[in-house]
Amino acid sequence: MTEPGTISCLINGKEFSLPEGTTLLDFLKMKSVSAGAVVVERNKQVLPRGQYDGVVLIDGDTVEIIQIIGGG
Repeated sequence: MTEPGTISCLINGKEFSLPEGTTLLDFLKMKSVSAGAVVVERNKQVLPRGQYDGVVLIDGDTVEIIQIIGGG
């Protein structure tokens, strides 16, 4: 059960308690992750990178964040 004003999300297999209204971009910033270097799947749907700031996480969301690593 979550505290009032918070939500619970499963992100990369770990449960996070976040303030209501947290966007995906807010979460990435909290974790010091560059939005341009990840692919994000929310509830089994890949999200367009340019929309991370408009995606408000809700209680029960399952999110997978995959970091892109370049190399040769």
